[in-house]
Amino acid sequence: MQVDFLIVGQGLAGSLLAQELRRRGRTVHVVDDGWKSASSQVAAGLMTPLTGRRFTLTKDYPELFAAAQERLTARGVFRPTSVYRMFVDDEQRAKGLKRTECRSCQPFIVRVTSAPGELDAGLTDAFGGALMNGAWVDLPKLMSDVRAELLAAGSLTEAAFDPADAVTDDEGISWRHVRAGAIIYCDGYKSALRGPFKYLPWQPSKGEALTLRTSVDTKPFILNREGWALPLGQGVWRTGANWQWDQLDETPTDPQKEKFIRRFRGYFGEAVQVEVTAHVAGVRPCTSDNHPFMGTHPQQPRTHLFGGLGPRGTVWAPLMAEEMAAYLCDGTALRPECNLSRFAPAG
Repeated sequence: MQVDFLIVGQGLAGSLLAQELRRRGRTVHVVDDGWKSASSQVAAGLMTPLTGRRFTLTKDYPELFAAAQERLTARGVFRPTSVYRMFVDDEQRAKGLKRTECRSCQPFIVRVTSAPGELDAGLTDAFGGALMNGAWVDLPKLMSDVRAELLAAGSLTEAAFDPADAVTDDEGISWRHVRAGAIIYCDGYKSALRGPFKYLPWQPSKGEALTLRTSVDTKPFILNREGWALPLGQGVWRTGANWQWDQLDETPTDPQKEKFIRRFRGYFGEAVQVEVTAHVAGVRPCTSDNHPFMGTHPQQPRTHLFGGLGPRGTVWAPLMAEEMAAYLCDGTALRPECNLSRFAPAG
């Protein structure tokens, strides 16, 4: 089989890039391990505008959010919703009030509550909070839809990928039955562990998430305080997450499960009954400067990378997939802050 590009990984990055390349008339073949190592399978797909202890809006967020809304709405997986960020103390509340004076933040902040229970009497928001315009993306649907399209086109092989099995020569890349003009790694944190892009300053982080059947009625917003809780309807919630920089695997752990349950119950002033119906874990492909890794290997011109989307992958991926496809097909320059050439190979 002869194609233009062999794509390694069909998580969020690989799915959207494969679509963009096909839209531009290029042929692709994707190899994927059945999502066994895809952090997209366990990510909530949340778009929360102001984040972190300092309650900040990243510089690129408005542009990225607008692009994601347009492209993912067309795919039928973009779900606009409110996010209620409950402050942990008066200092954080002061930062929230300060952000209402910021012109770039104003479109995302609906209101800052001034008293506990002002938004919802059942919440434990002792320091108030900020109600924001956000969204969540139905990642399982997105990836399942793309997978069905690839399978129908005969463009997907389900298998574990070993970089040592890909043979490069002057004409292209060979892997099993596939001959490609170039290879693109979209395999998340796996590229931090092996392969041609191991030299980059990856900072992979394990995260876990629970699906709960609860006694709490559905709320019209996502809850956020040192973690998140996404209402899915009829008392079902998804909640997470944590950051673990060691033990990088896809194995759920009991300590995190108990922590998430305690934290979820702590959002509410009443006793909450919960039943865990799912517990998943995955490793985020985070980077040292919180920007994606995009571009071409400095010594291997047929070897490319589109990864490192990290915890804000749903915001980054739609526009960056388009820019990566333009780079591969038309030679359009990548953003310097995302081009992997910003880091020199070790040695």
